[in-house]
Amino acid sequence: MSARVSPPMSGMGLLEAIHHADILALADPDDSDGDGISGRPNMVGDGKGGLVLGRFGWKAVEPTVERQTAHAFAGDMGLSTPVAPDHWGDCTERQPECRALPHGAQSQFGDEEVPRDLLDLVVFYSRNLAVPVRRQIDAPQVLAGKKAFYGAGCVACHVPKFVTTRNAEHEAHRFQLIWPYTDLLLHDMGEGLADNREEGLADGREWRTPPLWGIGLAHQVSAEASFLHDGRARSLVEAILWHGGEAQASRDAFATMEKADRDALIAFLESL
Repeated sequence: MSARVSPPMSGMGLLEAIHHADILALADPDDSDGDGISGRPNMVGDGKGGLVLGRFGWKAVEPTVERQTAHAFAGDMGLSTPVAPDHWGDCTERQPECRALPHGAQSQFGDEEVPRDLLDLVVFYSRNLAVPVRRQIDAPQVLAGKKAFYGAGCVACHVPKFVTTRNAEHEAHRFQLIWPYTDLLLHDMGEGLADNREEGLADGREWRTPPLWGIGLAHQVSAEASFLHDGRARSLVEAILWHGGEAQASRDAFATMEKADRDALIAFLESL
């Protein structure tokens, strides 16, 4: 078992529209450049016998918004869809009583509890939920915080920008300059954040770099918003201080900054 909070959903369609080669080009699993950062992709099954790049979920185990949505229906709610048609959610073969319980599929709507048209609507919403507009981008403190963020090496994993592919499925997502602050790769975050749970190629110490866009509005979305995969961090400062492993150097750089620089870095994050 591993505790989870729901990850933010904004900009998922744009993340899906990043060409996989641009993400794979950032991978350095053997740390060949010696910078201490060794991000690697989580390659997952495509359902056809091949492998594709995982992008979504805390450990990048889902390659598309549709798969992420369908498996959220299955794993979080126990609801079947055309993509994940089992009615029993994550009940295992050793739980026959669970698998035998009544389900909600209705013959007039199809074989699954969530029929194709409803799944498509939820996927469309998830793909097109917009990224919040940035705030106070020219404020001196925010600009100073951006400099501190870059100077601490945070951008080694929280890669600032991409240009989406011209061949994205949805026209609105094509050839867009986006600023998600993620590389969508797996990184060893140290023993302090380890959950000892493997997902795909991700081991128990690895996590996908979460996008930072919209993070400054977390407490407006929910006054009780928390951070990291299990919500243990009550503030952005706590979230940074929990970083370890490949992020240890950046964490230590933040911890040893002058208070004014730490405050500025947080102001920059809150502007995203």
